[in-house]
Amino acid sequence: MANGYNVMKYYGSKEGYDADVLIDSKAMLGKDDFVATGVLTYALGDIIEVELPEYDVFQLGDKAKMTVYTKSGLFVMNTTVVAKEFGSVIVINPPENRKKFAEKREFPRVDVTHTGRLFGLQDMNKRNKHQFENPLGISIKNISINGLGFTINDNAMIDKIVQKHSQLEVELDLGFTIPCSMEIVRKEKVENGFYYGASYIDIPTEKTNALRGFILTNQIETYFVQKREAQFKKATEKKSAANQ
Repeated sequence: MANGYNVMKYYGSKEGYDADVLIDSKAMLGKDDFVATGVLTYALGDIIEVELPEYDVFQLGDKAKMTVYTKSGLFVMNTTVVAKEFGSVIVINPPENRKKFAEKREFPRVDVTHTGRLFGLQDMNKRNKHQFENPLGISIKNISINGLGFTINDNAMIDKIVQKHSQLEVELDLGFTIPCSMEIVRKEKVENGFYYGASYIDIPTEKTNALRGFILTNQIETYFVQKREAQFKKATEKKSAANQ
């Protein structure tokens, strides 16, 4: 990898391409009459990172054209700059490019610490439905464009009722509210109760862009934190080895 630390291979194979097709490939990023050459170092979900010396020429929101030179041929895409830091820019991985590959996880999941409210539930047989007079609090642990992971706050009785395939009516508070219905697809015991994985059944159409933007922002922030930690760890190990 160009910056020396390891990156997970998030791409599988749908058309004969694997992670190595994109990762560490030469990439040209251009806007207006300017073109810069760098190395594609990361690709997951909606984002791609390109490390290049002229990163400071690109500004947030810039429309750009990217050409990636891989051992399996060229990949050309129109994209937008959504983040940058010293030595690199993050651009959108457009849907038409993502369709050419298969990812291990269809939608990236980001860790968050947000809350929500549980208004009602229906059992797995869809026979019994219950609405809570006082909504129950939930703690959202992670979220993606197709589902989330959460715990129910201090309510052992509800933990007994909520089972796999139960359907829940909730409102998510992510700095903005999203009312939605979802189905439990996973339940596992944790130290202080149960952890649930759920997939969305219905989200208001007008809220989907806000949800995608929230996930994208958190994905970028998480990636930059992990990248800095990996670089710091490598520098520390290198210094330690030099002192031995």
